[in-house]
Amino acid sequence: MIKQIAEHIMGGEYLAYSELQSLVRLIRTKEISDLEFVAILAAMETRNRIKGINPDECANLVRALRVPIDSDITKILCNAGSGGDKIKTINVSTSAAVILATAGVNVLKNGYKGVTGKCGSRDLLTEWGIDPFQPLEKVLESVKRLHIGYYDFANIIVNESRSGFRSPLNYIGVLCHPLKLTYKMLGCGDESYLEIVEPIVERTCENYLLTYNPDIDEISSITPTHIREKRNGVKKEYEFNPRRLRLINADYNDLLSSKERSKNASIIIEIFKGKRSPKSELIAINAGGGLYLAGKAESIEEGFDQATQILASGEVFKKLEEWKVFSNER
Repeated sequence: MIKQIAEHIMGGEYLAYSELQSLVRLIRTKEISDLEFVAILAAMETRNRIKGINPDECANLVRALRVPIDSDITKILCNAGSGGDKIKTINVSTSAAVILATAGVNVLKNGYKGVTGKCGSRDLLTEWGIDPFQPLEKVLESVKRLHIGYYDFANIIVNESRSGFRSPLNYIGVLCHPLKLTYKMLGCGDESYLEIVEPIVERTCENYLLTYNPDIDEISSITPTHIREKRNGVKKEYEFNPRRLRLINADYNDLLSSKERSKNASIIIEIFKGKRSPKSELIAINAGGGLYLAGKAESIEEGFDQATQILASGEVFKKLEEWKVFSNER
């Protein structure tokens, strides 16, 4: 099977869903080596550079990477940044996920260790004392009980070797998820990536909020952010201007990540306890986008107000503590 798949790719063909399912199975059962897998990815990337990226193949790979498990959890949201942005801010998406869960949104976040940033989702959870490598069954139980769970990308596709070169995983990795999503929120720091990813998200998720800002891969609290959304079957494209909000006067220097991961974790905990700052406002704006996408608010602005109130209440810190306790239950 692997030789047939390789021949199709090297012949310039795009893989069918059944072939991608077989490829994922061979990877997960270790029937092909890491070296063979890296070679397959390199061949796909070479073909894509010559013929172009096929959204159907990418969407089918995202589907093939889902974990075959039954779940009755509905209306799941995953929020993330694509990485590669110019300005390395405090971790926003993981922090916003805890706010969304406190508001009653079912969040099952996929993430990874820090690559382009100083503190990825895995790093942050580890600092908080939450195990980022829990079995999917326990993660789903966490979502049921607490409205939040985390499933590391390394669990979706285990591959210990990395070529260091660009591959299809660079543009679909952030879209991969163990389950089918109802809501996907994705921040892009590169406009060309937004163009690549939108047709893939369109094929794999019912509702989405895609953002582009040239400075950060989130909705910015400093400069306008371009947004493309699909909610309840309706598509919109517009600019979100943070100046419409009453924010603390700040610039990007006030949003930067610390070089120490433990310091980043501590800063966010203080925010969860109710401390307001430029960093808390950035996180609240992005949580507000998630509340809007999930139908909990009528606009990002209204979502921001809700997120700000939730943070001020201290309930987000309680949610984090509950998550930590559940994570360490045996």
